[in-house]
Amino acid sequence: MDTVSSPAARGGGRERGAARDTDGMSVLLSDLVARPELQLTVVTGQERLDRPVHAAHVSELVRPGPWLHGGELLMTIGLVLPMTERACREYVADVAAAGTSALALGLGAELPYQAAPAPLRRATAEAGLPLLTVGGQVPFLAVTKAVFAARAAEQRAAVEAAFETHRRLTAAAASGRGLAPTLHAWARATGVRTLVTDPLGRVLAAGGDGGGGAGGPGGDGGDGDGVVDGDTPGRDDGDGRNGVGRDGVDRNHGGGGELPPGSVELVERVVAGGIRASARAPGLEVRPLGAGRLRGLLVLVGEVGAEARMLVSGLVSLLSLELERRHLAGEPERRHRAALLGRLLSPEVTAARARDVLAAAGLSASAVRAVTVGAATSDEGPATSGEGRAMSGTAPAASGPAPAASGGETAPPGELAAALALAVPGGLVRVRDGQVEAVVGEGLDIHRVLTRFAPGRPAGIGSPVPPHAAHTSLREASGLVEVSRGLGRPVEAGGGDSARLLLSLGERPALAGYADALLAPLETAAPSGDLVETLATWLDAGCSWDETSRRLGLHRHTVRNRLDKAMRLTGRRLDNADDRFDLWLAVRARRAAGDHTPGRG
Repeated sequence: MDTVSSPAARGGGRERGAARDTDGMSVLLSDLVARPELQLTVVTGQERLDRPVHAAHVSELVRPGPWLHGGELLMTIGLVLPMTERACREYVADVAAAGTSALALGLGAELPYQAAPAPLRRATAEAGLPLLTVGGQVPFLAVTKAVFAARAAEQRAAVEAAFETHRRLTAAAASGRGLAPTLHAWARATGVRTLVTDPLGRVLAAGGDGGGGAGGPGGDGGDGDGVVDGDTPGRDDGDGRNGVGRDGVDRNHGGGGELPPGSVELVERVVAGGIRASARAPGLEVRPLGAGRLRGLLVLVGEVGAEARMLVSGLVSLLSLELERRHLAGEPERRHRAALLGRLLSPEVTAARARDVLAAAGLSASAVRAVTVGAATSDEGPATSGEGRAMSGTAPAASGPAPAASGGETAPPGELAAALALAVPGGLVRVRDGQVEAVVGEGLDIHRVLTRFAPGRPAGIGSPVPPHAAHTSLREASGLVEVSRGLGRPVEAGGGDSARLLLSLGERPALAGYADALLAPLETAAPSGDLVETLATWLDAGCSWDETSRRLGLHRHTVRNRLDKAMRLTGRRLDNADDRFDLWLAVRARRAAGDHTPGRG
């Protein structure tokens, strides 16, 4: 007799109606029926013996459903169950709604029934619930022990299989042939497709077929293992493994791969969360890879079953070890590329020599730009104005993932340089005087790279220049580091940020007074702001009449008439460089003071 007094004590709060397999293992009804010592006879539901049995349970309650979890073989002698059509239908409906796999009625000379009563047979047949009988010589305990012994054996077999699979994964990882053998072993064992990416989401290696299917022998493309493996795109891996070319693709396996649909957002979330984050979606899972810092990401494509789930942590550890090994083994190559960068940045370098340096680095670019990343701003630093707080860490950055993404805010310069060397094509990165310097192709989205790898750090970005003039771009970038520290974000040459920072250092009343001295006559004559707007647009357009006309949507003569009037009111001349500078500074000061912001068309 079931002695539990309340549904809550036995999980009565669970949703009813579906069997739940929490570990992926099960014994089938047919397995139990096939064992003669249990004396189980099928009365109804012969066609449903493929149902899994997760537990065996005995209850004499008339309404046992609230105490059932689902998937049980429910045994009863029918002691208090009225054998009427209505009572049996209600009893069977309650049992079936709880997700029970089958009902077993105990028979015996001294028990209430020696055969299954007709009302119970009809009720189970109507409900589609298998009805078994247990022979009089077999106690319910024997059936219970048989179920749990079979499940224990399956669990033991699953653990042993997991150990064997992990051994194969370890052997693959120890082969010294990169990520590919490990991913291949995983795909064959689990049928789950995998990809390894760098922190920018670029695929380094992939295992399994393109649809996330079997990935077993003969089920993949290419040479039969369905795996591609390559280091970071744009660069040799430095040790010549597996025929990986300078573009990072393993030629032996037919090319690289792409992230499956829906996984990009998960990758971004994990990168933003850092080394302890993970993300899931239906059929997708992303795990971080690395020991102390984020070195890459593992993308699992497909449903990961319970047995495969036991192996995921081991797979993450093995892949993390490989990425850490690559990081350490890449130090000589990073030193070589730092030396290449030094030659490229020499003021005496010729155009031909600069092209040779880029070719040696595997970087193809007709124009390059330099980047300088400074030391992180401490919380006690001077950057306390609006944007400066974002850089110092007292407020979140305006965009991009949090500093936890890769430890960029606190990473020492050498560690940051190594991360950037993996991120930028060519890997032309070095550490000099406590700052990280790099030269990248003009087309690279350097803001995205800095957001990902150097969040919270001041950075200057030089102008695009021919390769042999990279040293001039570096001077620009280095000079903008402190501007970036003040503004709280990376600063690009030519963006007007330097003037903005210098003006922000002044007091607002002084800025407003300076602007009033020049612009008040224009605002008095034209309260609508037309004169100031036209003057500001003309200065922003490089003093071009045609461009100012285009931006404002005015005739060229109208622009000239407005500016002539402005010069009469201010007593200044447009053809005088000093006067133009004073007017430009007044417009910028007015904007910085926040009293009035002229439109720009």
